[in-house]
Amino acid sequence: MSSTRLALLSPAERGPMTLPASMGQFVHSTESHQQIWGSWLQSWHLPVAVSEITPFLDELSHQALHQDREVFWSSMPSESHASRLVLRGPLHAEALRRALTTLHLQNCMPGRILHAQGDSLAIAMHGPQGPVPAFNRALTDALEGIHVDLAMTPVWDPGHFRLLLTDMDSTLISIECIDEMADHLGLKRQVAAITERSMAGELDFQTSLRERVRLLQGTPASSIDAIIRERLQLSPGARELIQAAKAQGLETGVVSGGFTQFTRHLQEMLDLDYAFANTLEIVDGKITGQVLGDIVDADAKADILELLAISAGTDPSHCIAIGDGANDLPMLRKAGVGIAYHAKAVVRAQADFQIRYGGLDTAADFLGWY
Repeated sequence: MSSTRLALLSPAERGPMTLPASMGQFVHSTESHQQIWGSWLQSWHLPVAVSEITPFLDELSHQALHQDREVFWSSMPSESHASRLVLRGPLHAEALRRALTTLHLQNCMPGRILHAQGDSLAIAMHGPQGPVPAFNRALTDALEGIHVDLAMTPVWDPGHFRLLLTDMDSTLISIECIDEMADHLGLKRQVAAITERSMAGELDFQTSLRERVRLLQGTPASSIDAIIRERLQLSPGARELIQAAKAQGLETGVVSGGFTQFTRHLQEMLDLDYAFANTLEIVDGKITGQVLGDIVDADAKADILELLAISAGTDPSHCIAIGDGANDLPMLRKAGVGIAYHAKAVVRAQADFQIRYGGLDTAADFLGWY
């Protein structure tokens, strides 16, 4: 049986809009009637087809046009697919308007408001089931220039996810550890240049890591403790994201092409279940410029995610991965949800969701962990 979904978006100062009296016979229930993000959002599910009420919708649209309001409607099956639109950032009425207009062009209509608190908003959306990345690319393009993170996501069942695995440098923490180590030798510019080429996908990671570590030869091992003590900082929202994941019953871990001294520190600081990284060779209290054992590179990160999923009694589709560089891409692609965090363009283009402006806790909103 077909039905109609109807929504009205009005400037907050205009207040909600009264439907024409002629439509009253069709309105059985109101899904949303709430002021959010500088706007009034009203939405209804009408148990009739658009063709049956076209004259009333035309009247409503004409009225809305003269009152600086927007009206959306669409015909769809009574049991349409439910998704979730999530916005996170400074309250911005234009961001909401652009997002809803973009999704309306793809036959997606707003329903009830799932969450509205502070700078976080989530709205149930109804419409055809489409590829998540396509919806999100369209939304990102539509909101270019507005510093709001947003995503169109499925509505996952409780307990769907079992593991959260995140990269370390410039993701879980705000620094690149090896760059800070190079600073002790006055080689920060040389090492940072190699790092940048690697993160942009221009240089093989294993080669770049060995080149960078070689430049650190002779650095006192005590410098690592100094960097941890004086320079290491969590990325905004990191602690909140890990706490939210744990509250949802997920195992948590960090995997890095960096070094074990830093990942172990983070494991203790955040009570992570897992920590994986490379081992620096240290002899007589000094870094030799060599890495011991196999290097944790892009493929290793993806393999680690898969092994941890199996250990948790599940598969990668029930895992979340977060990263910022090209060496995170295999892990992001293998996970059920891959999130790019303040990432390079090549990573943003291939991730399911992207966080461009906010902190890591934005991912908790995307995942429905309010």
